[in-house]
Amino acid sequence: MGKQRSTDTRQRIVDAAMELFRRKGSDGVNMRELAEKAAVNKGLLHYYFKSKEAIFREVFIHHAGLLWSEVREILEGEGELPEKLPLIVERYFALLGRMPSMPAFVLFEVQKDPGMLAKTALKENMMRAAAALTPELRRRGLPPDRAEGLQFLLDLVALTAFTFGMLPGIAKVLKLNKARQAAFLEQRKAHIISVLQQSFRL
Repeated sequence: MGKQRSTDTRQRIVDAAMELFRRKGSDGVNMRELAEKAAVNKGLLHYYFKSKEAIFREVFIHHAGLLWSEVREILEGEGELPEKLPLIVERYFALLGRMPSMPAFVLFEVQKDPGMLAKTALKENMMRAAAALTPELRRRGLPPDRAEGLQFLLDLVALTAFTFGMLPGIAKVLKLNKARQAAFLEQRKAHIISVLQQSFRL
């Protein structure tokens, strides 16, 4: 019974953090607010998570795990890769739209702890997605250096994550209001899909 209550409390904290991080970003949330949202006292919050970064890491692992599970399912499903690509990019944009501070956080955390990604189910989902991609890329007759599923996925991650990581600065430079920022992201999404689809061609 005690173990179940402990698991429920931890999950309640993570669920509250997910909602707050989506609405405010990681910088806009403090531990007091997290404790109030999860209906726990600060001492109990610190018992489960030593810092806000530790909670955000768990939120990242949850969301990234869902994303790569979805990507793998899309890749393993029926249809040709060019038809699947827009849906994959759409899913990634949707995730980062909800958690725009995630790319910067992940880069920072991976620099501190290079083994972070390897310690989660994310590794398995990503490698399975890469394995599902490689045969299709090879069937297209691409040269070996362009027919590796992992390289393709890294291109997808790099193009998309960099967009969101740089978005605050780009919005300032281009003086984008919310509506123009949304239009810019739609344009960027179409561009990324086009760039990746070009990589299928000889």
